[in-house]
Amino acid sequence: MKIKIYTSGVILTIFLLLISCEREPVSPPDPVIDHITIAQLRAMYDSGFVKVDTNVYIQGIITLTPELGNVPDFIGYIQDTTAGLCLTVTGTNTLARDSRVTIFCRGLSFTMYNGLLQFGDIDIAKSSQFRIDSLTPAPLDPVSVTLDELLDGKHQAEYVSISGVQFLSTGTFSGTKILTDCNSEIDVYTRSAATFSGVSLPAGNGTLRGVASVFNSMQILLREPSDLDMSGNLCGIPSKTYLEQSFTGLTSSMVVNSIPGWLAYAQAGTVLWKGWTLSGNYFARTTAFSTGQASVKTWMIAPQIDLSMAINPYISFESCDGYDNGATLKLYVSTDYTGSSTPWTANWTELSYTRPAVNTSGYSPFVSSGKVDLSAYNGSTIYIAWVYTGADPSGTANDDTTTWEVDNVLIAEE
Repeated sequence: MKIKIYTSGVILTIFLLLISCEREPVSPPDPVIDHITIAQLRAMYDSGFVKVDTNVYIQGIITLTPELGNVPDFIGYIQDTTAGLCLTVTGTNTLARDSRVTIFCRGLSFTMYNGLLQFGDIDIAKSSQFRIDSLTPAPLDPVSVTLDELLDGKHQAEYVSISGVQFLSTGTFSGTKILTDCNSEIDVYTRSAATFSGVSLPAGNGTLRGVASVFNSMQILLREPSDLDMSGNLCGIPSKTYLEQSFTGLTSSMVVNSIPGWLAYAQAGTVLWKGWTLSGNYFARTTAFSTGQASVKTWMIAPQIDLSMAINPYISFESCDGYDNGATLKLYVSTDYTGSSTPWTANWTELSYTRPAVNTSGYSPFVSSGKVDLSAYNGSTIYIAWVYTGADPSGTANDDTTTWEVDNVLIAEE
């Protein structure tokens, strides 16, 4: 009896083993990864997240890459129907502009760089972080915006289109150029490494498309010149121009009085206003840096202007400050200066103007002064002066050695 029971148990065990061996192993379920919009991803940072620790992904169109050299090798921009975002890439950056991609966000981090929200570092070679969905998706239409909307900080990192705009200056794309709708102004920045940096700026008014970015303040990054259609009539053309000066050809070895009619005098110290060039752009500059002089006060004076028939005259110019530690730049007007070598003995009235943001660790972009009203001097003959005051006393840390630069001076009628 016991033998029968034992035998039956063995047979049952063998039967169960045979059934078990015939079954396929069961794989664990795939992890659930949720799709979120780029706006929702940006909101995570706004809520205090520095690193994404959930299984989420975004999808979007790549709007700007280093392909034409206008952003560094580790940067790209992505956009969906809700928002845009600047991406940072580790390793080789093979992002293709206008492609549609998926980015798996878990483990990736946010950083804030000079006001620009960046997300990464993405390893494009890892399928767990990046996937190309299409190299030829439907084209992405830029978001139609105004300059004021951009200046309010809206549409950061988005591909945008702005109508009715023009550049304030001529020259090439290289460097910081000011775009205006004849009311507001914003910087358009092009790296000198960009393939189109040496291309001439359009001379008309029209539509500009680019990526809204931030470097301390809002700016636009161009994708390529074909994104611009600016051949229309300019807005805000002066009815009369009294003076226009862009300092073209003025090099660092030349004092500004090399330009006919311009004057340069040192009231304290020996520093004078001289020329400078950067990325093909010429301007006037001065600084007390490395002079060892306890007091530096230096004047740059524009040629005499006759406002005897003026109605609505104004002056505008662009200025930039570098490594700001206190040295000042003031704008003055005089009706009794005679052109002497001691301009400080005449009567001068200070004029207010829009200044660039203080930059203590580098150079600000050039910023327009705005239209500074000169109508109080209608019927007079005037001089305009820029006066720099600084110091670099030897053996002390009490330095006021900010570098100040001036460009694109215009004195005209509305």
